[in-house]
Amino acid sequence: MHHRHGHKLHAGFTLIELMIVVAIIAILAAVAVPTYTDQVRKSRRSAAQIALVEMANRQELFFADNFAYTNDMTALPYSTTSAAGGFYTLSVSNLNVAPPGFTLTAQANPAKDQVNDTNCKTFTLTDTGVKASTNSSDGVSTGCWAAGQ
Repeated sequence: MHHRHGHKLHAGFTLIELMIVVAIIAILAAVAVPTYTDQVRKSRRSAAQIALVEMANRQELFFADNFAYTNDMTALPYSTTSAAGGFYTLSVSNLNVAPPGFTLTAQANPAKDQVNDTNCKTFTLTDTGVKASTNSSDGVSTGCWAAGQ
């Protein structure tokens, strides 16, 4: 294609235009990636909470049959000691208190990314239904069990 004066018109983008597009993409990524990561961590929190509630239900069924709680996951039967794809480790404690009771814990696995969830690192659920959570400083964390987190 020739311009009126015999010069060729160049089609395409200039380096400045391409750099502007790259800068815009970088800004969008800088905003989107942390938000996405936060949402993934929140979904894993929900999976850990669901696992604790399911374990509590199975503890109550076990108690109805055996008049005692157990720390043996396979006796519940609960086939795993992890939740949310291994991002949390599940455990049972406080079995030898009077009256009989238990505390279930979901602890962020230090080998997985969930340990970077500084707001809701550990979840606990007791036989009386008391729910609690701690942050990465082992301080009480609020809002972790709330809907929508």
